[in-house]
Amino acid sequence: MAELQEMGQMRLTISVRNLREIADLLNTVVTEAKLKIDQSGITVKAVDPAHVAMISLEIPKGAFSEYQVESEEEIAIDVERLKSVIKLASSNDSVTMSKDKEKLKFEIGTIAKSIALLDSQAVTTPRVPQISSDYYVVLNKSELERGLKAAEDISDAVRFTLTPDEFRARSVSDSEESELRLPKDMLKEIKCNVTIKSSYPLEYLLKFVKSLASADVIKLSFKDDYPLSIDFNFGYGKDGTQGAIKGTFLLAPRMEQ
Repeated sequence: MAELQEMGQMRLTISVRNLREIADLLNTVVTEAKLKIDQSGITVKAVDPAHVAMISLEIPKGAFSEYQVESEEEIAIDVERLKSVIKLASSNDSVTMSKDKEKLKFEIGTIAKSIALLDSQAVTTPRVPQISSDYYVVLNKSELERGLKAAEDISDAVRFTLTPDEFRARSVSDSEESELRLPKDMLKEIKCNVTIKSSYPLEYLLKFVKSLASADVIKLSFKDDYPLSIDFNFGYGKDGTQGAIKGTFLLAPRMEQ
């Protein structure tokens, strides 16, 4: 350990369930990601190649059981290679990561494995756009997921409608349709004094909600034909606290013809 500190290297230990969810969420939009690591935690922002979806995660040091970082650093990783390492672990395992020159080393019980780091200059960190809406709804993630699954074999888009009294998610084709309708008393919170509507690509939304395994509630903010912002907390702190990691998922609207 003293040698690690003298070399200025990092040593991070995190639960497999946290690391798996982080990797799955990043993989909804990208296959490569740049992590900014400092003494308070890790931040990562990634946008898909089509610039339709973006995800931003803040992973505090409290989400790790061990967190040794001496100086700020940026590393770029292949997310799919990371997921292949995670597959070696069981759900109750912890993973210890350390940087060894141009490699990221993983220790999982009796297994040690390294993957090559990517050129951090070749992986860009997107600027988070300034998206704001006065209207939002807070609901159970499981309810939204059910509504999206009902729509996935009908259309490639889903239309969200928010009124002062309810939230709806509707998908329509020439011969079929589905609709999720959640009245005000089934919502955790709602802020809206008009009727707003916007459509979004279903594939991105489904991949996102399926990857968000540990979140109970999510906050959707949008307005007419405007980008969707989903705020969420997920994962677990080293003391078992739920929702230790903060995230935001942004999605461009699908403009109707």
